[in-house]
Parts: sequence; structure tokens; C-alpha cells
Amino acid sequence: MSASAGQLPTHDPQADPSSLLAALRDTEEAYRRLFELSPLPMCVRDIETMRNHEVNPVALLTYGYTREEFLALDTRDLLAPDERERFDAYIARRDPAQTQSYAGRWRHKRKDGTLIHVEVWSHSLVFRGRPSRLVVVRDITEQLRTEAEVRMGRERFQLIAAATSDAIWDWDFASNTLWWGDSFYSLFGYQPEDFNDSLSAWADAIHPEDCDRVVSSLEAARDKARDTWREEYRFRRKDGSYATVVDRGRIVRDASGKPHRIVGGMTDITEQSRLQKQYLRAQRLESIGTLAGGIAHDLNNMLAPILLGVELLRIQNPSPAALRYLDTIETSARRSADLVRQVLTFARGVEGQRLAVQPRHLLKETAHFASETFPSTIRIQLDLPADVWTVQADATQLSQVLLNLALNARDAMPDGGKLTLTAANEEITEESSAGHPGCSPGPHVVITVADTGAGIAAENLEHIFEPFFTTKDVGKGTGLGLATVHAIVREHRGFVTVQSAPGQGAIFRVHLPASPGLETPRPKARPSTASHGEGQTILVIDDEPALRDLTRHSLERHGYRVMTASDGAEGVAMFAQNREHIALVITDMAMPVMDGAATINALHRIDERLPIIATSGHDPSGRLTREIQDQIRYFLPKPYGPDQLLAAIRENLSSRTN
Repeated sequence: MSASAGQLPTHDPQADPSSLLAALRDTEEAYRRLFELSPLPMCVRDIETMRNHEVNPVALLTYGYTREEFLALDTRDLLAPDERERFDAYIARRDPAQTQSYAGRWRHKRKDGTLIHVEVWSHSLVFRGRPSRLVVVRDITEQLRTEAEVRMGRERFQLIAAATSDAIWDWDFASNTLWWGDSFYSLFGYQPEDFNDSLSAWADAIHPEDCDRVVSSLEAARDKARDTWREEYRFRRKDGSYATVVDRGRIVRDASGKPHRIVGGMTDITEQSRLQKQYLRAQRLESIGTLAGGIAHDLNNMLAPILLGVELLRIQNPSPAALRYLDTIETSARRSADLVRQVLTFARGVEGQRLAVQPRHLLKETAHFASETFPSTIRIQLDLPADVWTVQADATQLSQVLLNLALNARDAMPDGGKLTLTAANEEITEESSAGHPGCSPGPHVVITVADTGAGIAAENLEHIFEPFFTTKDVGKGTGLGLATVHAIVREHRGFVTVQSAPGQGAIFRVHLPASPGLETPRPKARPSTASHGEGQTILVIDDEPALRDLTRHSLERHGYRVMTASDGAEGVAMFAQNREHIALVITDMAMPVMDGAATINALHRIDERLPIIATSGHDPSGRLTREIQDQIRYFLPKPYGPDQLLAAIRENLSSRTN
């Protein structure tokens, strides 16, 4: 190769001609070595003939020709067929006088017919006295394929990001930019202009209590040899509320293990988290309820003798001071019995007698009670539309719900305020009922109890329906009121919601399935009950000696004869021997040897017309099996007083004679 025109060494007239020739030979040798050893295909092409004067070994290897074959080719022979027209157009508009250098991309054809993409650079020079161009080629076929795959991968990534409900993101370490998919904006309510691509914008939207933990965790995943990252935290929506999210990412590393990006997805699990907490809370309540139910059974057995004993002591003509003590004992025993009843209501649920009930009447009774007993600084407002639907419910239990809510409202307004009681009709949709187990869509009555009191802190809202949870001072609350409300409403296939914030009062809404058009029954006249017996014999079966003894004394004082047995087996044997004399049996349900159910079955086989009163301190709702219900006349929950016992006996004896 010779040096290009204008690039020859400057001629020095004083220089030795032999030295000049030696310098020219050295320069030409240097250029030839560069040409031969270049890692890129190179050739020298005649401008006029388009044929090649020279070619380097890499070009021969790239195109698959021998040296002789390649030198016999012109430029068009190396072009892909569909590129020749473009090449001719380029040559036609080229001005050789002005074109010193050129760069462009073409598709070339190798000897075996395969096509390659190349970048071409060329520069004018004079070679062996002829105008020529030095042409340098770079095969970019693999580069373009990689770029296409990357582009296609990015397009697929965009499609996936648009199709999924998760918020897809990509954190590029080199540029320190965070890219978000379109689903991010729809999921959290932002617009692209609201949320820039910096990592700090994401961190600023994390709840302050979670931010340091989450950001540190992400940075640790990047800096340490981890492949994945996962965190659960609270993320702020555009409206200021916080969503609970699970965020997952995969760290992408190069061949050396250096991380260069994290690609991930953020899932909104707010509803799932709420349902999970609700489920765990239900499990916790069920466990506490099971324990409370067992304890309540024993407490009721202890309270029953106290109530019976108080009555027996009263008829002994005690002194006025002793009477006051007895009144105190009875009041405490009854308050304890009420407390146990609430525990059992929560623990075992409630059934009771379900009749058509008009909520307007219950709300009026609650408002009347509140106006008579609450401080005058609390105003009562009643808002009752005339068309409120009827509900199928136990009126006593619903009264307990309203009373508990009203008392809670009173306690929340020590300095006065307003208590509002309202009722309204509402159609509950499937979506609204989905988060409340046991609730079905359809017509409902919504009873609202609202106050203007201190409100409930957010951290306490999820615990208020748990038994024994209270924010009141010691001695001022048992923590069973709202647990009982929740249990009663749940057993009525309804649900309770609460809306509250500190300083903004509380609004409790009780949703109950309604029966539009159902009429409430007229109240039945209560039968008169005589308090004294006429010498009838009653068999009392109970494993509690104190209760057995006091029941006997109480009944004997009221004109009955009494036989007692300490368990079911003894009771059945005693009845079999004295069936002609025994007019009625009172039996406990939970006893050793033979329990109440087995005892009732055995007695029924002997005399299917025998009046039986079942008692229990464990099941105040009387939830017995259908078989046992068919065989008993009455269920009397413990603890009971003499008046309740005598009324039950008289009613059952009357039904037998009739």
C-alpha cells in the first residue's frame, strides 16, 4: 500500500534521497501491517470500476471468499439483492469531488448466500495512482439482533405491566431512575406528572413508620449477594389514605455479579390484609369464648344457690340491717349473672325465639330509657321513618344490643353531647356482604347509634369487639358490651360497622336482614302463675349439693314435696320406683355418670308424658338437640330465682293436667 495523497512526508531538498526512500518504505510497511492485522474487514476499492485492489484476511473470513474471488467482485456483488437499488440511487446523487468520507448501514451477502448487517466507513485516497476508497466494515448482525431482543423484551415488559393489576417497576442503578408501569397510576390514583422517576419519590410515599425499614431492606438487597427482595408496608395513595402492599423485586446482575437493576411488582393487599386480620380476630375470639363458656358454667352453678338462699333468708324475718345485706347480696349476684350471661352470649352465640320485630319500637324504648336515666347534658335525637322494614329477631336480644351501644355512647360523653338513634332501609349488595361471614345480600334494616363523644383511636378500632378489651378505667367497664353486640348481631346473620376518630365521636351501624311486608305479632297475654304448690312431688336431679339442697328447701316452703338425686342414673332409678307419685322432674344437663340428655331419654322411655324442666349454666339459649327439645317442656337457664322456678313448675304442671 502507498500513502494517500496529501499524506506523504514533507520533501526536504537538503535530505539524502536514500533516507527519503527508506522513510517512504517504512511508512508503507506500517500501513500494510495495520491493514493486514486489523480486526475489522478492510479493502481498497477503485472508485471508477468498483472493483477491489486489496483485501485483508478478516474480510475474506467474514465473506467466505478466497483472495482471488474477492478481488474479482465489485461493490454490487457484495450487496443484498434488495439493497442494490438504494446503492445505485446513492451513487447517482454522490458528488465525488466533495465526498471525502462516508458512513452508513447496509445488508451484505456472503458467499454462502447468508445476509449480514454491516456498518461501512470509507475515505478517499490514491492507491497505485488511481482514485480509490479505503473501506472498513463492521458486522453488526448480532448487535442488531440483541437490540431487537431487548426492544422486544421491553415491549413485552410494557404489555405485561399494562395487563397486570400489580404496580410493575424497574429501578436502573446506573441512572438511578425508577420506572413505573401504567398500572401503578391506576392502582394508587396518581397521574404520571404527580410521581417522578426518582427513588426518593417512592420513599416519600411510604408510611413514616415503615420507610426506614423498607428502604434499608431494598438497599441491602442491592448491595449484598441476593437475588430477590420482598417487603410488606403501607403506601400512600393520591387521596392520602394508605394501602397495605406486598412489594417484590428480582435483582438483575451482569456476568461478574454486579447488580445493574431491580425489576419488581407491588400488590395492593389492603382488603386481603383486612380479611386476614378479621379471620385471626375471629379465631382469637372463638378461643376466648370457649374458655369463657366453661368458666361461665361453673359460675352459674355457684350463683344459683345464692339467689335461692337469699329468698329463703328473707322469709326468716331478718332485721332491717340484715335485709339490706340480703338486698346487696342479691343485687351483686344478679349483676354477676348478667355478666356471665354476656360471656355466654359471646361464647356460644344466641338463638332465642325469633319473631317479627319492628325496630322503630325498640329504638323508641331505648330513647325513652336514655332520656330517663342519662345525664341531662346528653341530648337524645330520634330519627325513625314510618316505612322501616320488619326484622326476624329476638326482641330481648336486640334491646340488649341497643342498650349496650347507648351506654357506650353515654360513657364517651362525660361532658355532654348528642346521642342520635336512627333506622333506615337498605339493599345490601353481594360486594357489600362479601367481607362479612354469614351475611347475605338483600333487604336490610340499618340501625345507627351515633354520639359526639371522644371517639376511638385508630389502633383500638380493630379490637373493640374483642371480649374484655376496654379503654375505660378499672372498675368502669368489663369489655363485654361490644363483644355481646357483635355476637348477637352475627347470630342474627347481620354485621356491625363502626366509623370513628379521636375527637369526632363514633357511629355504630347495625345491619340486620329485613323482611319487608312482614307484620309484627300481637303480644300474648301472660298466663297467671300461682306461687304455691298443692303437695305435688318433684324430683330434683343435680350434681351440685348446695343447689340441690336449696332448691329442695325453696320448693318445700312453697307447698311441694321434693325428692333429690345427685346424678342421672340415681334420678332415673328413683323415678322408676316412684313414678306414680312424681309429678315433675327438674334435671341439670351437665352431670357425671349420666348427663342430662341421657337422663331425659331414659325418663321419656318410662313415661313419655312426664313434664321435664331442663336446667343448665352452660347454655342459656336452650340450644339442645331436636330429639331432646321434643322431650322436655321447659328450659330454665341458671342462675334462676325462686319466682322463675315456681313459674316454670306451675306452667308445666298445668299443661299436664290440661
